[in-house]
Amino acid sequence: MKLAVPRRLLACIFLLAVAVAAAAPAAAKPRVVILGFDGADAKLTEKWMDEGKLPNLAKLRAQGTFSPLRSTIPSQTPVSWSTFSTGLNPGRTAIFDFLKRDTATYMPSFAAFDETTKTFLWGDKNGPFVGALVGLVLALLLFLLAKLFRLRTRNAAIVGAVLGVGLGVAAGVAAARLLPKSYPMAFNRRQGDTFWGMLGHAGEKVRVMRMPVTFPPAPFEHGEMLSGLGVPDLSGRIGKPFYFTSELFFQPKQGGEASSEIVQLIDNKGTIPTEIKGPPDRLFSKKGELKYITIPMTLTVAPDKSSLGIEVQGTKLSLKPGEWSDWVHFDFPFNSLIHLKGIGRFVLLSLEPEVRLYLSPIEFDPSNLPPVVDISTPRSFAPQLASRFGLYKTKGWMIDTWSIKEGTIDDKVFLEDVQKTIDQDRKMLEGLLSDDWDVYFHYFEFTDRVQHIMWRYTDPKHPLYTPEGAKKWGDSIEKAYEQMDSIVGEVMDKMPKDAILFVVSDHGFASWRRAVNYNAWLARNGYLTLKGSDGGHANLEMLFDKSAQFFTNVDWSHTKAYAMGLGDIYINLKGREAQGIVNPGAEYDQVVSEIRQKLEAYVDPVTGEHPVAHVFTRDEAYGTYDPVLIPDMFVSNSEGYRVGWQDTLGVVSKDIVEPNEDVWSGDHCSVYPPLVNGILFSNRKLDAKDPYMGDITPTLLSIYGVQPPVKLDGKSLWPKG
Repeated sequence: MKLAVPRRLLACIFLLAVAVAAAAPAAAKPRVVILGFDGADAKLTEKWMDEGKLPNLAKLRAQGTFSPLRSTIPSQTPVSWSTFSTGLNPGRTAIFDFLKRDTATYMPSFAAFDETTKTFLWGDKNGPFVGALVGLVLALLLFLLAKLFRLRTRNAAIVGAVLGVGLGVAAGVAAARLLPKSYPMAFNRRQGDTFWGMLGHAGEKVRVMRMPVTFPPAPFEHGEMLSGLGVPDLSGRIGKPFYFTSELFFQPKQGGEASSEIVQLIDNKGTIPTEIKGPPDRLFSKKGELKYITIPMTLTVAPDKSSLGIEVQGTKLSLKPGEWSDWVHFDFPFNSLIHLKGIGRFVLLSLEPEVRLYLSPIEFDPSNLPPVVDISTPRSFAPQLASRFGLYKTKGWMIDTWSIKEGTIDDKVFLEDVQKTIDQDRKMLEGLLSDDWDVYFHYFEFTDRVQHIMWRYTDPKHPLYTPEGAKKWGDSIEKAYEQMDSIVGEVMDKMPKDAILFVVSDHGFASWRRAVNYNAWLARNGYLTLKGSDGGHANLEMLFDKSAQFFTNVDWSHTKAYAMGLGDIYINLKGREAQGIVNPGAEYDQVVSEIRQKLEAYVDPVTGEHPVAHVFTRDEAYGTYDPVLIPDMFVSNSEGYRVGWQDTLGVVSKDIVEPNEDVWSGDHCSVYPPLVNGILFSNRKLDAKDPYMGDITPTLLSIYGVQPPVKLDGKSLWPKG
């Protein structure tokens, strides 16, 4: 039996259903917070969670997900974060190391960034063009002005032309002298679409704070970014600190990375004139020479040596020993028209027996950036942050690790710099967290820097370990992890209650007790031939010097392989390297196989251990890659070992393995990746089976239903359904 339902009743039911559906609130759009802590190690994190020292992370583990996070090959900061940003392996991002080599010259350079020169206005013709333009405009204005005074048209034209030409010529001469013909520009070599670009294109509001390998920042839709690792200081370096000292014949400790600017003071009492060496003049220096912009500074030691007066460009300071200044503004004039503004901080280290004054690397003033340098997108974002939160560090490598390596500052000053950096970034995080966004990423570097420098106080087997040092500083790394936990707790309390939270690190850490020199090993085993003893010493400062020489005594006509970068080995391949001798095909395969087997079998004669855990071929590591750019092999070390500093820059050291007597005592860069897993936390349950750094981008895209334009190497961890 069928029941007849009146048509009018059906229509009413349908209209009522439509009305109810229209009135129902739309499904809330998810909001996501990602906190990135560089170098946070899975083993240490789990240990301290279990001991009750990281309660907020333990809470996340209980309510959602915790897992070790597999890093990239190699497990380096720029490499891993580039994969995190894109979901692509390093063979596809083209970021595989801090350094790459030029196949034509064998010269190293930074892998993530290249530099080009851009013409300013009309280049060589700036003078004539500016003169002509100014002359024409002034001539017209003077003609009109003359007409206002009722001069005849012919006379007005003559007055305008004569004065216009004269002033135009003067303007042209001034423009030729004051305007540069060109200026240097950096461009980012990372390949692949980023999660913020893809989500922004889909309409999501994304904010990214200090993501590594994002300089110069590329604009993206519906988003804001402050660039991270890669932003240089005012000198164009990753960070060039200053050390003013009256110590006679002071020599910094030999380091493998960068150099401080050591300034010898003429006295240790009274009034002491000196100067600050600023940025190189790359706008007006003549070909073949490079001048630096300097500004005068006067130091005055109090008669009782209780304080130091500092006077620079009208700013007057007085510091007591151990005291930090606030931010100091510096103005470096290239000429009367072009100035470069910077900021830095002083620390008075001592006044007796000698004056010792530290000045942090001078960085771009975020409230007064030069017109050709962008550290944020949109450009207005960086000064807005300064207006809202005060001045902040703009260089990508925020914490100074160079000075303590060179012995110009001690552990106390290093950790004070760490804390000041953390405090400012926490202040920014707290404020920005309350803004309107859909996806918010914030990166912290302090967990990495503290472990690099302070690990020697936690490992009794390290050459620099002392019981006294361990007693005083041995909890520094633990305290850094507790600060990480505190930041996570603040975010959990202040973020929207329904927000999805991820806490991620790019790699973990291990002790670095002994350094392995692969060029020395290659030379000893007949793969690299020298014309004489190599000797010498190299540092990253040489990468900025076009006249610097690397591999100075290598006989390329008898060299089959060489090492450069943090554990990379290149075959001297015929047709690829300028002086290659190894034939592609069978000979190439044989050389690779021999080196791989012998390196993995090598035994440290002092410890009896195998320094090399595994040698990855590039096919094993990536599969897809640029065969000219990507190294032929990646050597990864056992726990306690890392590639030596000098080896990374092509120096052939005397010993294959040597003790690491550098305060840079913990590392990960050439360590076998499974030994240095990062961390992955979420307040949601994830399908986290052997998660990989490249899984975060596809996970974020899954949350928002966005399809990537290409197949990604990572997989989504977001639960299906």
